[in-house]
Amino acid sequence: GPVLPIVSVKSVEAAIELANASPYGLQASVFTKGLDNAMSISDALQAGTVQINGAPARGPDHFPFQGTKDSGIGSQGVRYSIMAMSKIKSTVINLASESYTQG
Repeated sequence: GPVLPIVSVKSVEAAIELANASPYGLQASVFTKGLDNAMSISDALQAGTVQINGAPARGPDHFPFQGTKDSGIGSQGVRYSIMAMSKIKSTVINLASESYTQG
């Protein structure tokens, strides 16, 4: 099952460096009273999802399950699965004369 290492570090920068040194990057959590600090740390962490003041969890389809590095294969969820299996394609037909209707 999951493992939660507890490591003492001297600074936020050292914690970010330690977290980013892992080959995995599925989810991370940041616990702080300062939203600005939380957002800065979240931006620096190499993780698919960063929870602020909460435990890692999978969200509904509008909140994709994501991984980076050796964790996962990108974004997951119904919406992202459909996008991964579909491709938008445009076809342009150049007619001899202008036509704005079908038929």
